Amino acid sequence: MAEEIKDTQVDETEAQTTTETSAETTETSAEETKSFTQAELDDIVAKRLERERKKYGDYDDMKAKLGDLEKEAEERRLAEMSEKERAEELAQKYQAEKDAMSQQLTAYQEQVKQERINNAFITQATTANIAYIDDAIKLADLSAVEVGEDGVVKGVESVIAQLTESKPYLLAQKETPQPKQVGGGASNGGQGTDKSGEQLLAEAAQKAKETGRTEDRAAYSRLKRQLSN
Repeated sequence: MAEEIKDTQVDETEAQTTTETSAETTETSAEETKSFTQAELDDIVAKRLERERKKYGDYDDMKAKLGDLEKEAEERRLAEMSEKERAEELAQKYQAEKDAMSQQLTAYQEQVKQERINNAFITQATTANIAYIDDAIKLADLSAVEVGEDGVVKGVESVIAQLTESKPYLLAQKETPQPKQVGGGASNGGQGTDKSGEQLLAEAAQKAKETGRTEDRAAYSRLKRQLSN
């Protein structure tokens, strides 16, 4: 009989537990399915954003404090170093700066050297009646050309001579001079060939100015020399 009573009590306890669990589940489901209005959602989002802003609100202050701490740490490190160690570190920094400046100076000197060599080549090529200056300077071997301490470029003449001998097509074609007219006709104002020469020279100068090409400048120089003869 006692066992039957005990079994009955156990069954009642299990039934009560099941009922309570079911009630809790129903209540939880009701809470989970609760809908929020747009205002409530906006308020929730705003509160979360505000919390995030508070997290990073002191970022600038923290950054400044970190900079101060790093500065203090560097000062302490230098203070703890011996005089010899500080001198060695300063010497290393000085040497690094010196090497960097030396490299920059070398690069600048090389650039100036190449500009002087190119300018000397253009001058000599124009004198040698080379028409295609840009092509000539690309084909020329300027490795043996040197710039003296006085700034004078040496060795360009031999380069020009070798170039005109091996690449004769670079030379300008010789023009047959036109015989000068005596007097002059009415069509050119009585100035004859001199008027035409001035016009050609002006046109060549204008073309060289507009294009800026080396060949056009060289052509203008050649025409000017021809007309002056």
